[in-house]
Amino acid sequence: MESLRDLFYNHSGKRVHKWDHYFEIYERYLDKYKGKDIAILEIGVAHGGSLQLWKKYFGKNVKIYAIDVNPECKKLEEENIEIFIGSQSDAAFLESVAKSLPPLDVIIDDGGHTMKQQIVSFEVLYKYVKDDGVYICEDTHTSYWREYQGGLRRKGTFTEYSKNL
Repeated sequence: MESLRDLFYNHSGKRVHKWDHYFEIYERYLDKYKGKDIAILEIGVAHGGSLQLWKKYFGKNVKIYAIDVNPECKKLEEENIEIFIGSQSDAAFLESVAKSLPPLDVIIDDGGHTMKQQIVSFEVLYKYVKDDGVYICEDTHTSYWREYQGGLRRKGTFTEYSKNL
């Protein structure tokens, strides 16, 4: 099977954006799931390209669930991809979605990137990851950006929150 990086750079489906330096990390933690019957949840659909990328990477046995605040994203559903519309900062919504899903092997938070969104999502969803599963929060650099309520060593950022776990 191709590497995730190769799949990304050869992707011809819907638009997808991933930082190149993420691929090594993804491969390290997600390679064990390739070709297996797994369930993943990705927060943040955008144009739907990453969902297609995960489908190619994990293979035909993956069931992909996704969350996005934009109702237009529902149109991006396809075989083995189900999309829920709602806010990742709404704990009740996240809880209701998670309860409707099978136990998750992988959760990828690539949503809004604000501190509240990242922390609420983690606090609600982490318990739905299987014991040997993986929870990934992308774009944690926003913990240092003021426009995302971040700042160096700023209390309440996702990075500072994570340090205390």
